Amino acid sequence: MLQRLSILALALWGTALSAQNRELLGEYKIGIIGRDQEDAIYQAAHEGAQAATLELSRKYSIDVELVILTPNQAQGGSQVTSLAELFIEDADGLIISPQDSETVRASIEFALEQGEELVYFETQLPEIPVLASVLADEVEAGRMAGREILKKLPTKGRVAILTSDDPSPELQQRMQGLREVLSYRRIESTITTAPDYQSAIAAIVAAEEADRNDLIKGWVFLEDWPLLGMPALPWKPHELPVVAIQSSPSAFMYVDQGYLDALVVHPYYQWGVQSVTTMIEKLHNGQSPEKPIMRTTPRIVDWRNVEAYRNNWKQWLK
Repeated sequence: MLQRLSILALALWGTALSAQNRELLGEYKIGIIGRDQEDAIYQAAHEGAQAATLELSRKYSIDVELVILTPNQAQGGSQVTSLAELFIEDADGLIISPQDSETVRASIEFALEQGEELVYFETQLPEIPVLASVLADEVEAGRMAGREILKKLPTKGRVAILTSDDPSPELQQRMQGLREVLSYRRIESTITTAPDYQSAIAAIVAAEEADRNDLIKGWVFLEDWPLLGMPALPWKPHELPVVAIQSSPSAFMYVDQGYLDALVVHPYYQWGVQSVTTMIEKLHNGQSPEKPIMRTTPRIVDWRNVEAYRNNWKQWLK
């Protein structure tokens, strides 16, 4: 046991010495870990992180290596494995969209104990404070969805809201913002579903069949599960106004075909840019952000700017 502890102490001492040497030379290694490399959101965030790494390397004449370790869940990857690999890589900083699990928490706490700088993006573990959190303003996303659907509703028209049967904190925040704008007078019903395409379509069809008095005059999807496959909504194009909060680029055909009036989208690419910028400013210049929590503002995509947004995704997913 003493021999093992001695080896571990030497390894940690060697890691600290290596990090100090890299800092003197202006060399930094930063890891970024999303939740699933097959998810387009994290591919966009990776692109933003790589662009910021290149720009700041040139600006400060330093050598920054970005290590992308977002796991492939379909092949059994996990954030815990990625975090362990990043420690072996001897990174100076970690950018992560953390899953809320005991093992991920323990791994993040261990990284902090070893002196790594951490930045959360998309979401955070609030009880484990880090250098900064680049977070989506989900309450504002809900408000935006509410304002957009009100533009399309007839006078006193009411909407149905689609959400998860086990809503995450992010979905709860979206619902909060949506209710602030609509109030109970403009909400006909809240429909819950498992978070997948087939379950969402089935829930929508059942709600429409149950609406025998035709009281539902529009829909708000708090996530875009019904848009993750071919159009199967139980109404014709332009028949009912629909607004969705987007998590993937799959919704473009719904806008093109007239099923969807507006998307509320987060700046996924900018998450990567802002996270890397915050990290390098701290590692190289010793500058911490003025505010540890930075909320990114969502925006509206509709027929007027959908083509430009489509081109954004083409670039991010190249």
